[in-house]
Amino acid sequence: MQNHFEIAQIFTAQWEGGLTNHPADPGGLTNYGVSLRWVEDLARQAREECLRQRRSCDGCSATRTPACAFSELDMDVDGDVDADDIRACTKAQAAALFKKHFWDKLGCAALPLPLAVVLYDGAVNMGAARAVRQLQQGMNAVGEDQLDHFASIAEDGVCGSRTAELAEALETANLHWFAARQVLRLRDAFYRNLAARRPSMKVFLDGWRNRVKALAQYLADLEREEN
Repeated sequence: MQNHFEIAQIFTAQWEGGLTNHPADPGGLTNYGVSLRWVEDLARQAREECLRQRRSCDGCSATRTPACAFSELDMDVDGDVDADDIRACTKAQAAALFKKHFWDKLGCAALPLPLAVVLYDGAVNMGAARAVRQLQQGMNAVGEDQLDHFASIAEDGVCGSRTAELAEALETANLHWFAARQVLRLRDAFYRNLAARRPSMKVFLDGWRNRVKALAQYLADLEREEN
C-alpha cells in the first residue's frame, strides 16, 4: 500500500522532467525539479550551520553519511556543489531531497491527504513559504465560510500546529477536499498574476496552469477512490 508521500510524489514526478536550462527560469539548470539555485542555497546553509557548530569536513564523522546535509547535495561525489551535481542528479535523489526539505520539513504527513498533496507539489514548484501561505489562505477562506466554530490562522508561510489543527477541523467536517481545490484556485491566480507582473515568465504560464488542472483531476480521482 502506498504511503501519502508516494501518492504525492507520483504526481509531482510527472511534472518535474529531465535536464533543462531555460534562460527565463531563475532557478537555472534544473534536473527532475532540482535546480542549481536551490541546491546552492542548501549547500550554503549547510556550510553555515557547520561553521556555527565549529565543525569542518576534515575528520568529521558525519561526512558521506545521511547526517551530512552537504554530502547529500554533492551528487557527483567530487567534494563541491555545482552544475555537475544537477546533471548527475537521479530521480531517486530528487525525490529524497524533496521529501526531506519539503514533505518532512513542512509536516505534510500530519495533514489530510489532499491538503498534503497540494502543499507538497506547490512547495516543489513555487517554494515552501509561498505554498504554505496559499494553503493557509485557502483553509481560512473555507473555514470562515463553512465551519461553525472557526478561528483564523496566521497566513505567515509557517506550517505549524495551528495550521495542522485547522486542516484537521476541515477534515472532520469533510471539507478537506473542497479546501484543497480552493488552494489550487489561489495557486492558479498566483501564476496568472506573476506572468502579468513579469512578462519574461509568460512562457511558463500554460505549463503552470496545466499542472494545476492536472492536480485538480488527480485529487478528484483520489477522492473517488477514498469514497
